[in-house]
Amino acid sequence: MDDTPAVHAHLTGTVVHGAGRGRALGFPTANLAADPGSRIPPSAIYSGWVVRHSTGVVHRGTISIGSNPTFCDTADVHVEVYCHDTSDEFYGERVGVWFVARIRATVKFASPKDLVRAARQDVLRSEALLASDHGRRVLTGALGTPGKTLSR
Repeated sequence: MDDTPAVHAHLTGTVVHGAGRGRALGFPTANLAADPGSRIPPSAIYSGWVVRHSTGVVHRGTISIGSNPTFCDTADVHVEVYCHDTSDEFYGERVGVWFVARIRATVKFASPKDLVRAARQDVLRSEALLASDHGRRVLTGALGTPGKTLSR
């Protein structure tokens, strides 16, 4: 497992409606339409901080970038963020995602049940990464703009 992502450390965009599958699986996600011209990191599961531009609040997150291979319903790459500490809906909000580390590759699971089991482990790993020295350094960078606060 990588200790830091070999990608851009920051991605911004607007939260849009998705298929609603994450919510049905117990992991509601904010689906991000990345800003035009943005370089989206390679498909994988990541740990990161989510900064809500409208409020300055920062959330802990697990980020999925990929084509949702378990469901085989699209080849389009999606950026989906599961916020560990809120179930707020951010539709239409601009957010920034600060990547802390790559957790694992995006893979096709045999069933949605297997995907949920893996997602639970991803969130646990993400929490540990966010609490690490590296995770706190990334947070310090994310909070570099006055007015941002950490959600608890």
